Amino acid sequence: MLWTHFTSGKNKFSRREPPGPFGLPVLGYMPFLGSEAHVTFIKLARTYGNIFQVQLGLQKVVVLSSIDIIKEAFGKDVFAGRPHSASFQIFLNNSSSSFSFRTGNAQWKFLRKVAMKALGMFASSRNSRLEAVVDEAADELFAELAAFEGHPSNPQRSIFDCAASVIGRIVFGLDFSSKDGALKSILSMNQKFANFFAVGSVLDSLPFGSWIMGSSVRDFVESIKPVEEFMKKHIIEHVKYCEEENDVRDVADAIALVAQQTPADLKGQLGLTDDRIRCSARDLFGAGFTTVMESIRWAINLLAVFPEVQRRAREELDQVCGDRPVRLTDRSNIPYNEAVLLEVFRFSSFVALSLPHSTMEDTTLRGYFIPKGTTVFSNLYAHHNDSQFFPEPDSFKPCRFLTIDGKLDSDAAQLVIPFGVGKRRCVGENLARQELSLLIGRLLQKFEIHQDPANPVNIRDAMPGLTRGAIQVPLIFKRIAV
Repeated sequence: MLWTHFTSGKNKFSRREPPGPFGLPVLGYMPFLGSEAHVTFIKLARTYGNIFQVQLGLQKVVVLSSIDIIKEAFGKDVFAGRPHSASFQIFLNNSSSSFSFRTGNAQWKFLRKVAMKALGMFASSRNSRLEAVVDEAADELFAELAAFEGHPSNPQRSIFDCAASVIGRIVFGLDFSSKDGALKSILSMNQKFANFFAVGSVLDSLPFGSWIMGSSVRDFVESIKPVEEFMKKHIIEHVKYCEEENDVRDVADAIALVAQQTPADLKGQLGLTDDRIRCSARDLFGAGFTTVMESIRWAINLLAVFPEVQRRAREELDQVCGDRPVRLTDRSNIPYNEAVLLEVFRFSSFVALSLPHSTMEDTTLRGYFIPKGTTVFSNLYAHHNDSQFFPEPDSFKPCRFLTIDGKLDSDAAQLVIPFGVGKRRCVGENLARQELSLLIGRLLQKFEIHQDPANPVNIRDAMPGLTRGAIQVPLIFKRIAV
């Protein structure tokens, strides 16, 4: 019985399932997974192919490792589910998450459309001021970096505040900062969140995992509560302000307006309330905050290690912008800087396996049968390190995204997929790219970034967990004379 359960191949209906390694009874392949599941999965793909399955405890997981297969699968509704795992259910039962962690049903589709409409409404509103928001947050960041006076210092808290300030202003119209205690709960929860959703955890993989990991579960749930209260407070404050699109000040306003405009019969049909719709702002804040923060952390580490890349990017900014700050309208004229951002995304692959999907019905993929409820991972790290698409993938080479005449290669750029693909592709992708282009560009206009000789930057390893966080070390920020 156990042998049948933990071996790969044909299921009880004699339909061909993806191949994969043998595991141990009860534990499956968990003891062999290691701290970097994405790397282990690359090794398994070399043996079993770009579609394989692995048993993690009692959880059967299918891993997709090539971009063509990932796009094919995630372009279908049947792969738009989320796992019914212990970690997901604990989070959903204790949070107001509206769509990021919920399965791909009709309610999820509607909430996703709400988020997309709200982001578009904010971008087109007469009150939209993305560049001004970045200006204000960047000025605060630069003042803190300048205060280090060129001495080796850890910039992580300053980066946290900058990311929180930008996304706080965009979503809620408010400047959040850890200094006044407003975001201390999010700061303390950040790594807990990454660890809680780690691949192959005891919580999700073993019988009675919630009981075995009881202390960690309780700690995680307690860490969610102040964050939820914080978000709820600011969402409620946006309920009565908007009556028309011209009133929109921020994304939360736009979501509140969409909730008001949604017909009552449609909300009833989908089982939604205005409160539930408005909580989409929480998802956008959380996803946007993490993306901006982790991207900047990786960017400054990589730029410190590769001063020639930093010098060339700065020279391009000087030629195009002169003494003024870089603007969004400059992006088409600074291809090397855009290539640097793409290479940061590729090299870091900070969401190595993305959030797991789940099959909503029995289905097939490339001739393999995949049962309903199967957890499906896309190994974005494997794709971003595939030498077929990215020669010398271990090297940090922004030039790989430029044509011979120095323009941005759009075909090569489309191969970088940090925001996922298909039905669940990140709705805030364009906004995140704009924010990061401005923040990193303006940072380069103000500072030279150097390694601390006593603490060299480690770009080969990363913090473990759901996201591959950059290794945090002191850096030297040398103010550029005007």
